[in-house]
Amino acid sequence: MKNPVFHGRSKHIDTRFHFIRECVENRQIVVEFVSTGEQRADILTKALARVKFKEMREQLGVKNLEPSQAYGGDCENKLDLDKSVIVD
Repeated sequence: MKNPVFHGRSKHIDTRFHFIRECVENRQIVVEFVSTGEQRADILTKALARVKFKEMREQLGVKNLEPSQAYGGDCENKLDLDKSVIVD
């Protein structure tokens, strides 16, 4: 680590940074590099290609629901929009 002395120029640095720095120094946490292509947060912030989306979803442990589960029951409970009538 570089010199941890605080200067007037560094007042803007968030206290969370200093907390993390202390945790690293005390070996309470290990900070690891994660390449751009493997950033798990991307699934929450970016539009991803289908394959990349599926990879990220699996890494997060999110399960794909069967169609009957996604609609809250068996397929008979699903609204059939083709047979719906719109009334003005």
